[in-house]
Amino acid sequence: MAKLYDVEFRFDPKNYPGEIQTIGLMGEFLFYKSELTGHTDKTGMVALTGQGMRTLPVTKYVPAQYEDGMCSIGGQYYQEMTFDVAEGVYKTWLKLPAGLYGYGFGINLDFREPAEGEPAFFTIRVDDGRDLVIDGDMREILFSGKQVVCDPENPPLNSTLTGLQQKSPLYVGMAKDHPEMPWLPPEKVHESLGTVAYISYRDVDWKLQSLGIYLPPTFTREKTYPVIYVSHGGGGNEADWFSQGGIHHIMENLINWGKTEEAILVTMNNSVYPDPEGAYPWNFKKLAKNLIECVIPFVEMIFPVARDPEHRAFCGLSMGGMTTAYMYYHHSEYFKYYGAFSGGFSDGVNYTIDDPNLANCYCLVGCGEKDFAYNGDEIGTPGMVKRLEQAGLPHEAYYVPGSHDWFTWPQLFSYFAENVIWKK
Repeated sequence: MAKLYDVEFRFDPKNYPGEIQTIGLMGEFLFYKSELTGHTDKTGMVALTGQGMRTLPVTKYVPAQYEDGMCSIGGQYYQEMTFDVAEGVYKTWLKLPAGLYGYGFGINLDFREPAEGEPAFFTIRVDDGRDLVIDGDMREILFSGKQVVCDPENPPLNSTLTGLQQKSPLYVGMAKDHPEMPWLPPEKVHESLGTVAYISYRDVDWKLQSLGIYLPPTFTREKTYPVIYVSHGGGGNEADWFSQGGIHHIMENLINWGKTEEAILVTMNNSVYPDPEGAYPWNFKKLAKNLIECVIPFVEMIFPVARDPEHRAFCGLSMGGMTTAYMYYHHSEYFKYYGAFSGGFSDGVNYTIDDPNLANCYCLVGCGEKDFAYNGDEIGTPGMVKRLEQAGLPHEAYYVPGSHDWFTWPQLFSYFAENVIWKK
């Protein structure tokens, strides 16, 4: 039976510049009953053929409804907080299974029922099971930092330049007690920790941009390390994988457990290369040029990393998964290992598959059980898997519980780091 942890959330009104009329905990505290029966086949996956990028129907449960065996899934939960007069802070509690959750606080929000036929851009589940919408300018409310705020006592891992984060990371449990969740923190007393830092470089436009860097626990300049380049998804930045995905803990734990080699990990901000007139939000050609001409040479100049494709890997989520596919099809000579998570290109979209060097590469393509990337006619996972199967190229498909969310992507990266890179 899964252990449930008692988690207390506190907010000191002194940390908010205005008057607080109402305040509630907001976070990714929803669960569902997975029907996935295996990771390497399509059993449990449901395709909505011909209907584009659609989220699969799923019943979600709030923390009070959690049952043993349920899995975490993306979506927002709101629980009102009460004011503790004696301590002078707002409080609430949850019982949660182990995991990494993103959360913050919603202040002075006005909720309402969705109007009939209204597209629910952002619904929030409340305790009585209703899905409500926030009244007002949704983008301003969610991303201005005025009404939905991070926990000031537990700030996210922002970078110094462009890596603004909207949620605080909540780690429930330790990896030593939940080895199936290597994104949880190691036990610091007994295990080595790596280093996370952000550094600036000049990009293809000669603008100052930021890279996230992970250095392994016993880093030394006397050794040459393999290197993993990792992309966030649409609207994200170079801090996402560290703050929301616990990728540094994944590396630390797998290294300490002897399940992957020490490697240097690099994250970049691809959101700064938009393509307003293109079919997709990112300019893949430009960001590939930036990666090849600016990021890789800069990393190789600063750090002792291997310079051959056999010791380089590239992976990403959602739009980053599409970026992975673009690099795989167009620039396969730079990396041997590719991981396209919750995004890819299917037949005839932005690639040719006749590059003979693809036979020397290995591509992991995966997504969540309830992931809309499983149902994208052009940019989803099944189309890419099917095309690679038809071409007989080295690859594998891998499916995990979750949706298009930060519960899915750490699982996929963990598998990629433990079972794919440097081993296939």
